Amino acid sequence: MKKYLTILILFAGLLGFNTGIAKAQDTSNFTIEILSPAKVAEYPGKELKIKVKITNTTDQEIKNVFTYITMANLSKNWTVNLEDYSADQPVTIGTMKPHEEKIVNLPIQLVYTADYYLYTTVVSKENPVITSSVAIPVKIIGNTKIVPLQVQIVSTVMPLLLLVLLFITMKIKR
Repeated sequence: MKKYLTILILFAGLLGFNTGIAKAQDTSNFTIEILSPAKVAEYPGKELKIKVKITNTTDQEIKNVFTYITMANLSKNWTVNLEDYSADQPVTIGTMKPHEEKIVNLPIQLVYTADYYLYTTVVSKENPVITSSVAIPVKIIGNTKIVPLQVQIVSTVMPLLLLVLLFITMKIKR
């Protein structure tokens, strides 16, 4: 019985322990929604505009608001360095009035073939609460179809053909 009482007291103490470090807030100051496109399936090199709607959900003016794109590579389980995608700079929105909505176009150029989730984030320098949109699927399609047998044939036959041509030219010169 003492053992259970000790465990119960320990458990209650752990539940009551709160340092307050990095404690999540229940509400956000914004909503952010990707308006278009709903999904992407394109080839590398395609330039897109991601159209998002940002809403100030508070009764107060919020200054220094900015938004940006993030992409998560689903096969490698990591986020993408968006410098390669021309989307590394956040778009400055500035000040948003209470309940104001703004439509923003965020540029991105598709680069590496893979499957991704793309989502947008809005934040203010005045408030550390970060709000992200629901992600859209992005598939960057490879534009080449390589048949392994053809590659093997070409990589074997071409050097042999060049070697034969070399021997023929050497024999003709003698």
